[in-house]
Amino acid sequence: MNPDGKRSEIQALLAIVWPLIVTNLLNVTVGIADMKMVGMLGVAPIAAVGMSRQIFMLILSLMIAITGGTSVLVAHAYGARNPRRVSEVAARSVVFMLATAVLVVMPLGLIFARDILGMLGAADTVAQLGERYLQVVFAGCIFTMFNFATTGILLGVGKTWVSMTILGVINALNVALNYVFIFGVGPIPALGVTGAAVGTVASRGIGSVACFWALSTRRLPVRMRLRDGLTLDWRLLGQILGIGGPRTLEGLVRNVSRLAVIRIVALFDTPTRAIAAYNVGMQVRYISTFVGLAFMHAAMSRVGQNLGAGEPDRAEQSGHQGAKLAAIIMGVAALFFLVFPEPIMGFFTDDPDVIAMGRAFFLIVALTEPVMGAAFSYGGALRGGGDAVSPLLYAGASDLFVMLGASYLLGVRLNMGMQGVAIGIAVSVVTRAVPSWLRFRQGKWKATRF
Repeated sequence: MNPDGKRSEIQALLAIVWPLIVTNLLNVTVGIADMKMVGMLGVAPIAAVGMSRQIFMLILSLMIAITGGTSVLVAHAYGARNPRRVSEVAARSVVFMLATAVLVVMPLGLIFARDILGMLGAADTVAQLGERYLQVVFAGCIFTMFNFATTGILLGVGKTWVSMTILGVINALNVALNYVFIFGVGPIPALGVTGAAVGTVASRGIGSVACFWALSTRRLPVRMRLRDGLTLDWRLLGQILGIGGPRTLEGLVRNVSRLAVIRIVALFDTPTRAIAAYNVGMQVRYISTFVGLAFMHAAMSRVGQNLGAGEPDRAEQSGHQGAKLAAIIMGVAALFFLVFPEPIMGFFTDDPDVIAMGRAFFLIVALTEPVMGAAFSYGGALRGGGDAVSPLLYAGASDLFVMLGASYLLGVRLNMGMQGVAIGIAVSVVTRAVPSWLRFRQGKWKATRF
């Protein structure tokens, strides 16, 4: 018996994916609002916040091993109708997550943030602004980690509307508090770029209270118990890392490659403007990227639930349907980029050089957005089926070799600038999507058992 009764697979996917899309779009909205606010302070603050966020996501990707593995194991337990196991996995994964945040993520960020900014070619002003931003963000990263853990657990049981509601409140607070701390209101002084970090940490801290409620209430299919979390379960940790470890490496690959692209862009004739244009372009592109990630997580959850329920054919249907839906929706987002590139860039800055570079970026990258949606969905489906290595290999090859190689060759050596970088990104999407689709069609993942 499948965990969703008589619902069609498309209905089951959409029930999971629409709250994820809304949540991700809210996250993008927060990023856009931040960029708009810091953009009012100048080009250097845009570059500083954009680079700093890429660094934060790089180190944050260490946590994907726990959240990704947890989602799959929770989904399998939920599909098998084992509520006790759902709660055990949830409680122990939260403890793993928080311990890693305090012992690994926070020290790495506080110690190496300035060095990474320097390696990326940030000018002195940009590096100083970025370092202050990152010091605050990493000092409060435990709240972000707890939010991540909660989202992963709720994804596993398909209750993405709960995480959507919680993150919606967090994001609304984030925008409001960022405005207060960036520009100053009443007795609160204007903190500029640092204020954007303070607002983010404060909103995440408040949101952690709601996350704790979600994981402890009797109203949801998961209910954490303290004694479960304090049990040192090495077997579970091994399963989580075995599934999520490749996902972590994939996240590291993705974020390292994005940082490397910034380093390539820094070789252009006007590096600060080029970095600002690239960061704005990527921030807006997250609108479609996060749609793809929503389908990736939905496919992962549904494939895991269906395998746990003993329905491998329905699990295969989950992957294919998710890929089709992702391609359609991301195609619509791509039309927005193609039709309105100048107004999009003009919203953030009035610098004509930055707007021109952003326009070239959007017009080229938009062409492969539907393909990226399918790539994300098939990657998530493979992970839900226990094959986490294949998506890692395809991502590594496309991001580290194809994207970086083409971006440097076209953008720097052939002097095509931002157009060359955009072409490199577009080509890498195709080289990731095709092998992901072929691997999923083979069906070897259907034999996975936990």
